[in-house]
Amino acid sequence: MVWHDGGKRRRRTLSAEDRAGAEAEARLLWQGGSDEPWTVGRIMDGYIASLAADDKPSTPRRRDAWKQMKAFWERTDPALIDPAMCRSYAAQRKAGASTIRYELLMVGTALGWARRGKKIEAKPEMWLPALAERKARHLSHAQFEKFFAAVRAPHARLYVLLGLYTMARPTAILELTWDRIDFDRGLIDLNPAGRRQTAKRRPVVTMNDELRAELVKAYEARQINHVIERGGKPVANIKKAFQAASERCGITVTPYMLRHTGAVWAAEAGISMAALAQFMGHDDDSTTQKHYARFSPGYLKNVANAVQRRPI
Repeated sequence: MVWHDGGKRRRRTLSAEDRAGAEAEARLLWQGGSDEPWTVGRIMDGYIASLAADDKPSTPRRRDAWKQMKAFWERTDPALIDPAMCRSYAAQRKAGASTIRYELLMVGTALGWARRGKKIEAKPEMWLPALAERKARHLSHAQFEKFFAAVRAPHARLYVLLGLYTMARPTAILELTWDRIDFDRGLIDLNPAGRRQTAKRRPVVTMNDELRAELVKAYEARQINHVIERGGKPVANIKKAFQAASERCGITVTPYMLRHTGAVWAAEAGISMAALAQFMGHDDDSTTQKHYARFSPGYLKNVANAVQRRPI
């Protein structure tokens, strides 16, 4: 890395082995050597650069979030941040409570990074919007059949069945390739080679008979390695197909609802929360219990049966 300091040309060898790593390391060095004040903008740039240098999976999402936050926070002195400023940000930010909470948490995390690096003296007190209870939106069997009948494009129909029967997240389905479908053992590996498992785990799941039959037909007609394709090209976004089918049938359905629908149907059929958690890629069944246990036919039945009258 070469830079100029007071008219002098200076050079430093970086430890990174590739261009992306070198750029990230260079940004970190520049952030540390500048005499500019440590505003939220400078802190956030350094924090995101540190994530990139460590190859953190969250880097792209945090970088995109910062683009939306930058206008408000870029020149802010961290010492001036207080709950009132956080509420002011929430009031002008046209986004849902969960998005605002994520962004404010990101500011707080970046400020904690700066405090540990002795860029600021203390992390300020911040306000966060309440965490809204997330309800599992799902379709009944009748609603699903009505929606599925309105889905016309072959690639969209295959996507719907994959979403329902694998309970995979939309991105995992769109990124699924044929080399990860094992017809001999009836397994689908939702995690591509080289991808590190994150909190949003992508498990290996079993295909049922209906899905297997549809996948066999799609495999015979394939043009590329991506399972969900249209015109010989991977499908980057399936939302338009869902919107069109929703308008035709009168039921609003989103791609993510298929994951919840499959999980609710499994719980209603009496599948244990531990097995369902494994199928959905949850680290443990606490999240599964929270969202789907109430749909199980035996939900808290032992508690209800334990409460008995005892006439004298």
